[in-house]
Amino acid sequence: MLRSFEIALQFLTTFKVRVEPAPSLQEAAQSAWAFPVVGGLIGIILAAAYFLLHEHLPSFLCAIVVVGLWAVITGGLHLDGWTDCCDALPASVSPERRFEILKDSRLGTFGAVGLVFLLAVKAGAVAQADFQPMLLFFAPLAGRAIMLLAVYRSHRGVEGMGALFLTELDGRMVAWAAILGLGPAIFGGWHAILAVGGAYLGALLFRRFAESRLNAVNGDVIGAICELSEALVLLIGCLRW
Repeated sequence: MLRSFEIALQFLTTFKVRVEPAPSLQEAAQSAWAFPVVGGLIGIILAAAYFLLHEHLPSFLCAIVVVGLWAVITGGLHLDGWTDCCDALPASVSPERRFEILKDSRLGTFGAVGLVFLLAVKAGAVAQADFQPMLLFFAPLAGRAIMLLAVYRSHRGVEGMGALFLTELDGRMVAWAAILGLGPAIFGGWHAILAVGGAYLGALLFRRFAESRLNAVNGDVIGAICELSEALVLLIGCLRW
């Protein structure tokens, strides 16, 4: 269990974790149950940063720092997938050409707009005067569980890291990830449950859209689903009823 957590921490964050022997991508997939645990750790750090800063900085500046810290901790791992999907999925080209766009390291116009929009939604939510800091905990926690749930048993390509990851993704591990990542929302009340449920629905719709455009799910789509889920948890959590 400890090795699985260390692998997940190394795989999903920029924390310097030395895992010996070096894990393979297959082993990373087999450690998927620990992804929400790492997400919870990220959430604790973000919530702590918010509590430390929001009394001493203007709300929007505090939000920018917290969202920036979020990107630093994760190394922009899933942001890259989000921007690639924004460039490739809307393009009026063949699925083969879309895969070529996904592999292109250059940032296109749609990718840049998508990145700005995503970060603006996150920062705008955190900047709300009545923002509930618990959402900073639930967003990365649930995001990594939703990411696994949404892509489990989805159509996958024949090559690439994403295809290899999905091949090794075990149903039992996904079930544990769901329990660890979505279960805590119960303690956040109906607002948190609604936010997590809405994020999961949004992730499923995005996956189906990606499959309709690519005929498969790859690593970029998996990362984009994580980012979308996090943003939706914050956005829905800020809705006024």
